[in-house]
Amino acid sequence: MVRHHYGPWDKRYYHILAHLEAKGLISISKSGKSYQIALTEFGAEKAKALGKLNSFSQLVGHMREVKRVFGGKSGSYLKDLIYRLFDEEVGKRPMGEKID
Repeated sequence: MVRHHYGPWDKRYYHILAHLEAKGLISISKSGKSYQIALTEFGAEKAKALGKLNSFSQLVGHMREVKRVFGGKSGSYLKDLIYRLFDEEVGKRPMGEKID
């Protein structure tokens, strides 16, 4: 991860998102300065199938809790929360510096 103006970011995410979009699992659209990332119908089917596997049950439970707590929050809220909670690790680093 690297510190950016809007919080920690890893440039590898661009490749991951492009791969998921190319596989038809997500759609990406731009709205103003923001990008909207959503599961496609095909992606939702695949996610549902994976969610039924025992090997993913713990992860599914954890992600449901993350959604419950943070699902309605804006990107700005999440960025501010990261900077407040991880000020030393993220907020005080120079822009572009790697976060260990």
